Amino acid sequence: MAVEKSLAKRSMAINVKDGVNADGTDKLKACNYGKIKEAASVEDIFAVGTAMGGLMAKEVVEITVTEKSTLTQGM
Repeated sequence: MAVEKSLAKRSMAINVKDGVNADGTDKLKACNYGKIKEAASVEDIFAVGTAMGGLMAKEVVEITVTEKSTLTQGM
């Protein structure tokens, strides 16, 4: 029997510099946005994240996507 994977939830995080740690490395702060549509391509998500990051006062370090999927056994 085959196992099927279906996307249950997707979110995007825009990570910005938020100071410096004691060891001199950058401290990061994540700005999280949920309910990203399943039909949204990675290019679209990146474009929106970049545009939103341009509005932030702090420097954007990276844009990440987190996906949660459900696995079911098919017939």
